[in-house]
Amino acid sequence: MTLQAVFLLLVVLINSTYATRQLTDSTQLFKYHHGPLLSGKISINLIWYGKFSPAQKAIVTDFLTSLSSTSPPQSQPSVAAWWKTTEKYYHLIDPLSLSIGSQALDENYSLGKSLTNQQIQLLAAKGPRVNSVNIVLTSSDVTVDGFCSSRCGTHGSIKGVKNDRFAYIWVGNSETQCSGHCAWPFHQPIYGPQSPPLVSPNNDVGLDGMVINLASLLAGTATNPFGNGYYQGPADLLVKVAIFASLLHLTLAARQLTGSIQDQEPLSFQYHNGPLLTGKISVNLIWYGKFKPSQRAIVSDFITSLSSSKPVNNQPSVAMWWQATEKYYHAVKSSKSSPLILSLTNQILDKSYSLGKSLTSQQIKLLASKGDQKNAINVVLTASDVAVDGFCSSRCGTHGSAPSSQIGRVKGKVPKFAYIWVGNSETQCPGQCAWPFHQPIYGPQSPPLVAPNNDVGLDGMVINLASLLAATATNPFGNGYYQGAASAPLEAASACPGVYGTGAYPGYAGNLLVDAMTGASYNAHGGNGRNYLLPALFDPSTSSCSTLV
Repeated sequence: MTLQAVFLLLVVLINSTYATRQLTDSTQLFKYHHGPLLSGKISINLIWYGKFSPAQKAIVTDFLTSLSSTSPPQSQPSVAAWWKTTEKYYHLIDPLSLSIGSQALDENYSLGKSLTNQQIQLLAAKGPRVNSVNIVLTSSDVTVDGFCSSRCGTHGSIKGVKNDRFAYIWVGNSETQCSGHCAWPFHQPIYGPQSPPLVSPNNDVGLDGMVINLASLLAGTATNPFGNGYYQGPADLLVKVAIFASLLHLTLAARQLTGSIQDQEPLSFQYHNGPLLTGKISVNLIWYGKFKPSQRAIVSDFITSLSSSKPVNNQPSVAMWWQATEKYYHAVKSSKSSPLILSLTNQILDKSYSLGKSLTSQQIKLLASKGDQKNAINVVLTASDVAVDGFCSSRCGTHGSAPSSQIGRVKGKVPKFAYIWVGNSETQCPGQCAWPFHQPIYGPQSPPLVAPNNDVGLDGMVINLASLLAATATNPFGNGYYQGAASAPLEAASACPGVYGTGAYPGYAGNLLVDAMTGASYNAHGGNGRNYLLPALFDPSTSSCSTLV
């Protein structure tokens, strides 16, 4: 009996009708740019660079032979059924038929163990160049420019000796370098909810991760081999037919560096029968570390803008953004609850770092307990020189609840109060926690936007604080509105990562308003003449992400 190869294909293949369907804005279409697609009989040639065991090579070759296999698999869905989706891009041209050609082994690391992009192309050129795709696969002990920092692999084309071009792909084995980035979900992600990793189908985290990335790049190569086929967005920041699942991680503060396409399948967003915050709730700020008065004003003006009774001259406003949370209350349909009204109450300054400059989660709760605990949300904001457990590595902030030490038992139970923590990432990880005002750590490296209040760290904090405030209101005690596991929930804003305006896609925040004087990008007007960039919120009435602009 032959072993059946099992693969997990996390890449999403976009139907060709998607290319003629508007996402949310006429400028952000998935378009055909009049260039050639790969067609006819194409050989796939493998260049193995470094040490791979025979079993590892078999995982990749079995995947490739499964793409265009004429032998019906015993079970469905199959790899061939997945690949057939690309046929929808081919209308009046010969269909594409892939087959494995030659395999070259370079186990002696002929170019060393640290490769440039030029050297990857040099290796790719070792394979046949006519009617072929040459794939360079680097072993786990080989570093490549950009590997792990901005990509898990790439595809492109190279000019041949007769001025023609041939297509190539490179994919690296991330197992010992960045498996949380390039082999997710078979390893816990570098950022975001730390749910248990899945068991890899071929019992090799590195190679099964390579198959996911190779599948993505093969689809991109077939439908956009020379940079003028099917893609979305500017040519230097492509969203190709397949998008790396490894670049689509969420963080607990709703921060995803590469974002997501707004037009998506409806999410199963559920109410878990617990209380939502209602009535008059005070927001108390605990400033830990050194913040300038101008920095504190950015946050306090945002808080007062949420439920301000003063009309804002310009729309859309912060208050309009916050009103989107009311749809969660309508869905509960409780006649006893009163609408949620937030007000800024107390501000506590701890400029002397009373607990030091390296805080645990327990110490964050201790700081949060310094604020009033009745009908309140206590927000701890840590300065840029303060390290917090998990900050930058898995989160930009968090929210939760803690037992109250100020209120007596109610019906025999100790009441809880809600709290939020957000850190200033400016000097530690602005690419993670202050995007899009800083270039992202991973993914497409588009130019950063100008921060609306001219402070990358604080404007980033406002984005995370806004996300966590929406989550706190609608899921204050872990049994309100969320999707997925309670230990790693997607909430009102984190269900819409990286989306700030219509037409958002990985690396692009969406179509935003731009200040004519400063060039700053924003989507909401606040009090005292301020502007803010606020995340999209999940709309439970439409099961989709809703933006202000």
